[in-house]
Amino acid sequence: MVGSRVVRPAVNRNIHRRTTLREHVDSGWLTAERFVGLTLAICLFLQRFALPYGSLEVSIAMPLVLLLSAWGLMVGILTVDRRRAAFFLGLIACGLMATAVHATYPLAIAPRTSLNSLVYWLAMTAFAVLRLRAPMDERRFFSLLAIILELVAIAGIAEFVAQLVGLRLFSFSGLVPANLLIEHEYDVVAPISGTNLLRSNGFFLVEPSVFSQFMAVGVIVEWLLFRRPARLALYLVGLLVSVSGSGWLVLCAFVVELAFVTGALGALRALVLAGICVLAMTLASLVIPDITSALTGRVGEFGVQGSSGYDRFVTPFMVLTQVLGVAPWSILTGIGPGASEQLLVPYFYQLNTPVKVMLEYGLPGLLFYLLLLLDAIRTPTQWLLIGPLFVLLMFTGGYQEFAPILFPVLLISTVTLLQQNLSPRLRVRES
Repeated sequence: MVGSRVVRPAVNRNIHRRTTLREHVDSGWLTAERFVGLTLAICLFLQRFALPYGSLEVSIAMPLVLLLSAWGLMVGILTVDRRRAAFFLGLIACGLMATAVHATYPLAIAPRTSLNSLVYWLAMTAFAVLRLRAPMDERRFFSLLAIILELVAIAGIAEFVAQLVGLRLFSFSGLVPANLLIEHEYDVVAPISGTNLLRSNGFFLVEPSVFSQFMAVGVIVEWLLFRRPARLALYLVGLLVSVSGSGWLVLCAFVVELAFVTGALGALRALVLAGICVLAMTLASLVIPDITSALTGRVGEFGVQGSSGYDRFVTPFMVLTQVLGVAPWSILTGIGPGASEQLLVPYFYQLNTPVKVMLEYGLPGLLFYLLLLLDAIRTPTQWLLIGPLFVLLMFTGGYQEFAPILFPVLLISTVTLLQQNLSPRLRVRES
């Protein structure tokens, strides 16, 4: 992969020879571990909360994490990755060009653009240019992630079970002022077809689909690093009670990647994990058949207009085809920031990340965006997470402008510099 960098023990010696050595010592209250833990906690536990901004509500995770990042830069635990900063400058140039082109050659199918949309998106995407100044122990990092995901899983399962005894707390509406929530923008309370039950949204998260996606990440991390049966079962139960297919899609992407890029042993491990998932589904079908039948019934949604699967996975490409048919030149320049959100088309549509970026900033903008996300120093474990995290960010929803999902994905895959078997006196490169 162009621009990719992998950290392996043999490579680290070369890095040390090429750069100035210094000993890493965390100083002050904000350490790398606290930055990671706070970022994950803010994005997952405060996911439904908003900061009022005029007539809009902005996810509270965005300003909190960006302020935390600014603090990290000031105290020296974070630094700017120069290569990704260069890609980010290219992205800015594409955004300005798209804005100028739309102002000069307005497109009837896209009557509006928004400079606020460009500024908002760039401010959020800027998180990707950061990285930890010094490597963090891989198992310690993923242990912090696992703690957060375990709490979300327990809360989501408890939420689902509580409704069986008549206690339903799936929304914070009525408990928190409406202008401090973003729940109205998401499918927070989602009934299970054919039953009087609701799909678990993880209590803290905005949708059952988001809950399922993070439970899939929990399964993957557990399988790669810890392999604790109780934790693996916890995440699988959370995945099941979300009754959402997008988490299974993320998990499937990991199984396929594991089978094809890690040799014979990896293929065997992928087969074992697939067998565990089939077993979990079989047991669930005996205990909670209504849920599993509702889940398996969602497979056919891709061909049903108006269904979640159709809106999420089909309509983005319908819109892309229609815009390129009207303005084929837009593949190079885009149609302008925010223009893709209110297109004049005779059907309801949703946008995923690559389609939205390409529509608004053209193919060059999408290429710079992908380089920004994919270029990083990574351990082999992090590289195995790239496939499922890429599927999560790119195809399961329009998360390029939703900080509570974008930031954790970037933190896990790009921002955090990890190292296996980290020694307490490890020397690392000076930026």
